[in-house]
Amino acid sequence: MEVATRTIYAIGGEAAPGQEPVFRNQTARVFNSGFLEIFSKVHPIVPALIYVPVVAATLWFGLARVALPQAVLAIVGGLFFWSLLEYTLHRFLFHLPRRGPVSTWTYLTFHGVHHMYPDDTLRLVMVPSVSLPLAAVFWAVFSALMPDGVWQAAFAGLVAGYLNYDYSHWATHFLKLPRAGLLAPFARILKGQRRRHMRHHFADHDLGYGVSTGFWDHVFRTADPALRR
Repeated sequence: MEVATRTIYAIGGEAAPGQEPVFRNQTARVFNSGFLEIFSKVHPIVPALIYVPVVAATLWFGLARVALPQAVLAIVGGLFFWSLLEYTLHRFLFHLPRRGPVSTWTYLTFHGVHHMYPDDTLRLVMVPSVSLPLAAVFWAVFSALMPDGVWQAAFAGLVAGYLNYDYSHWATHFLKLPRAGLLAPFARILKGQRRRHMRHHFADHDLGYGVSTGFWDHVFRTADPALRR
C-alpha cells in the first residue's frame, strides 16, 4: 500500500476542505503529533483480542446466574441495541455536520479520514481509544439498570454486535469471498453489505448508515433507493 505524505488534520493546523478528495489504495498521517497518531490506527486483529474474552466472560457469568431462556433474550436484546447504537453513532457522530473547527475536527478525526482513505487497512475497525470508553459507559449503564445475570448476558450481546459491526466493515472493504462452495451464502451476504456500504462511500454520504445491517436505514428512511432496483 502506498503511503501518502501529507497530514490530513493536524491539531492546531488547518482543516481539510468541505469536499474531501478520495485517495484509493493509500494511507495517510492524520496528526502532526506522533503520540496522537499512534491512537488513530489499529490492526484489525486488535478488537478480537480485546473483546472476545469480554464476550466469553460476561456470557459465562450471565449463564451462571439466570436461566438459559432469559439469557438468550438478554443476548438478543444486546445485539438489537447495538444495531441501533451502530446506526446512531454513524449517522449523528461520525457524520457530524461541520459548522466550525470543533465539529470539523470531530468529523475528520472519527470518520472523515476513512472516507478520504477508504482502503487504509489500519483504519477499518474502531480504535480502542474510542471503543474502550464506550464499552465502559455501557458496562456501567447495563449493570446499574438490569438485574445481575441479565446485564452480563445483554452486555455480551452488545459487544458481540460491536465485533460483528467491526468485522463486517473490515470485510466490506478488504475481504473477497469465493462465490461457490461452503462460503457462497456468506459471500452473498457480504455482497449486499458491500453494495450498500460502497454506495454510502461513493454515491451519497447521507444514506446507508447501517454497516452490519440495513434495518435501521429502512426504519428511519435513510435507505438508498438505488439499492431497490
